[in-house]
Amino acid sequence: MNLLRIISASAILLVCSQSFADMRFVYHAPESSSDHRYKYHWEILKTALDLTTKKFGPYSFVPSEVFSENQQLAEMKKSSPKLTVMIRETNKVYESELTSVKIPIDKNLIGYRVFLIEKKTQKELNNVNSLKQLLTFSIGQGTGWGDISILKNAGFNVLTEDKYNDLFKSLSGGKFKIFPRGVVEVLEEYRQFKGKYPNLMIEKNLLLYYPLPTYFWFHNSPDGLLMARRVEEGLRFMIKTGAYRKIFDKHYSKVIRELDLKDRTMIEISNPDLPNSVPFDRKELWYDSAE
Repeated sequence: MNLLRIISASAILLVCSQSFADMRFVYHAPESSSDHRYKYHWEILKTALDLTTKKFGPYSFVPSEVFSENQQLAEMKKSSPKLTVMIRETNKVYESELTSVKIPIDKNLIGYRVFLIEKKTQKELNNVNSLKQLLTFSIGQGTGWGDISILKNAGFNVLTEDKYNDLFKSLSGGKFKIFPRGVVEVLEEYRQFKGKYPNLMIEKNLLLYYPLPTYFWFHNSPDGLLMARRVEEGLRFMIKTGAYRKIFDKHYSKVIRELDLKDRTMIEISNPDLPNSVPFDRKELWYDSAE
């Protein structure tokens, strides 16, 4: 009997150990060596995982093979082990097919857009102060990006490229006039590409805004639900203790000042793809450009 109890206890420990080991966070790798868009997001995620290790056990955090955004979505929908966590904006379709943690990772700072342009375009934009005027400028986006439907709904002419790096090449080549970039992305991208495209600049006066809450997404499966639960508990603890704001400020307070968001002319458009579950009532989760 004692031997059976020992064997049973060992089996339980083995199952638990395997369960912990299976909490494997495979995140989407950068699309190129110049792609640094998600450094902040992965730091937030890893901090949440570290803070929940005592309750949920150890974890692994490894990059996937390189996937486009459309490929990422396809892997997530089929609960593929090749990708188990994704950063993406929310919409009604994703909410019906995947599991999300409904906390905007960057306080929706990604929804505030400044423009990468060619230097010669600045003169054309100097007198723009309305959506009607801005709609006369063609816009570049990556194939499969969630912004496309939002921009088209507002009336923009949107042109796409399959590869991330090609967007900067096409902007420089005149395929489109403006490349809206999130405040969280634009300075890093400008520094990465200005050497190759010397006529590249950050537009000086305008700020395009649309609500684009970006979440961590997981498989719609028992494992995905458990991973989401763990991350949500970690994020809520970070918000409560101030750790979340500390990381946000480390990455973005200087960026917000450098881009002078308060003094830009803000043009706002709607996001018709938002589900009703977006937590707009929780003000602590959102960045306010008037801060």
